[in-house]
Order: sequence, then C-alpha cells, then structure tokens
Amino acid sequence: MRPALELRPTREADLPSLGALFARRFGHPLSPAEWEWKYRRLPGEGRSMVALLAGEVVAHAGALRLPARWQGGEGGIWQLADFAGEPVGSGLRPPLVALGRRLLADLPGPGDAPWIFGFPSERHFRLGVRAFGYRPLAVLQPLAGPIPDAPPAAARVEIDISDHCGGPGGDWAAAVWERCGVLGVRRSAAFLNWRYHARPGRYYRFYRLGQEGAEGLLVFAFVGSEAWAVEVWLPAGGEWYPSWLAVAADLRASGLAIWRFWPGFPAPPPERGLAAAGEQRFLGCRSRPGGPDPVLAAAGFTYSMGDYDLA
Repeated sequence: MRPALELRPTREADLPSLGALFARRFGHPLSPAEWEWKYRRLPGEGRSMVALLAGEVVAHAGALRLPARWQGGEGGIWQLADFAGEPVGSGLRPPLVALGRRLLADLPGPGDAPWIFGFPSERHFRLGVRAFGYRPLAVLQPLAGPIPDAPPAAARVEIDISDHCGGPGGDWAAAVWERCGVLGVRRSAAFLNWRYHARPGRYYRFYRLGQEGAEGLLVFAFVGSEAWAVEVWLPAGGEWYPSWLAVAADLRASGLAIWRFWPGFPAPPPERGLAAAGEQRFLGCRSRPGGPDPVLAAAGFTYSMGDYDLA
C-alpha cells in the first residue's frame, strides 16, 4: 500500500529533508539558518508548509505576509515563495498541488491586500494557472552593464556606506521611501534590516545619498562579480548623478565589475551602457476565490528587485 501524503506546517526536524529537496530541485540547499530567518524572524507573518511521504519531504510551499500600501488600502500583502515538489507518481506534481491548495485555502485573509504575488518560473506558473488560479501580472527584463570607472572627484562626493540602515535614526530609510510616494511593500527600517542585514549567506551594502530633505537610498547585493540594485529609492528633485558616480567608485573598489537593475526603476543615465541581460523574470498574481480581478487590484503596485531576490 502506498503511504498516505501528510500535509502540515514545517517543523524543525523537517529541515534536513527540506534542504535536500531544495538541493535536488534548485541546485542549492535551504539551510536551517536561512529558513529560520525567512519564516520566523521577518517583521510580519511567515507560513512554511511541507508534504511528506514516509517521513520524507516531497514538496514545500511558503508565503510571507509583509506590511504594504496599495490603491485604497493598507495592511498585509502575501508573497508566495519556495514552491518546490518532487515528481512523485504521474501527473503534475500531485504533492505540490495538494500542498499549494492547502496553503492558499485562506489567503489572502480579511484586511489583506486583495491579491497575492510571486515570481514563479514559467514551468511553475503553468502549473499555477491550472491548479491555483494564477494570472500573469508582468514580465520583467533585467538590465545590466559594466560599472563605470568613476573620475577621482567621485570619491569626494559624500555618501554614507553601511551594511544596515542603522538603529536609532534608522527611520531615515523609511522616510526616503515615503517621499517617493509609491505603492508597495513598506520599506521600514525593520524590513530593510531584516531583509538585507540579517539574511544569512549573502552580503548587501546600503548607500545613503544626498542631504536632509533630498535623501536617496540604494541597496546593492554582492553576487559574485555583480552588484544587484535590490532597492533604488530616489525622490524627485534631487541631483543624483554625482552620487551615482560615488557609488560606482565604491563598487569598483570592492572588486565588482557589472551592475544590474530592475526595469522601471531610476538607474544611471543611458550612457552608462545598460542593456537587456539574462533571463526575463515572470511576475504572477492570484486573488481569493470570488475576489476582485487581481490584475486590476494590483495596478500601480511597485515591485523591486529586492522582492524577487527574496523568493
């Protein structure tokens, strides 16, 4: 007799088997430290669920609820993350389908944004359309180019450089996001420090640009020889070009050669040599059954590279 499929929240004892599943499906494990950071230490609510056969993890589905602001509302928004499944038996990964339906049964909840978003691969998106009611929201083409050799004068431009956005007084970063006047996941000091300072296994650098009343925020992930602009918040009215050159000088001095940006965000001027690079990123969405059209509900919501980098 085939063992029954068990669906339940992830337990600490499941983490070795879960890490092995990630290694098989994604080519890298999910460490216990990273799981703890993502699902237990976030400034919001995390859900991590597993499907088990004979005590082994054969599927995982995760969701993160973070404070956000959207058209006409404010509260939590759910982002789907870490959907993975083994091809057990025939059909479309039945353990992952059953687990995903269990996870999504009561999401989004009352008071949440009326849609859920995530960055599935095209293969997972096709499964999501059939099994979970996914809808396409956007296709994003990353931009990349060589980090310019900044002139010596760039080093004299004052920018604050750190690996976090500070303790007391760290609300400056949230104030920058507020001045940009965008909809999206709230970039609070608690969010930014959790997201980029506390994450195990990856280094991020914060840049505080400009002066009081005209400040900007950049956060770059250091990924091999590349710098990924995971957060770019530059309020209108500032003169940012000299600061861009100072940031470029610091990245170059750190041994990085390429910088990568999310389309639609402020980036260095076109002469900096940015061009389409790498695979397109797929953004999908889903509303609660009987809820509003998720594409219309999500209009105007801003997704940064940092949102994708979390998945």
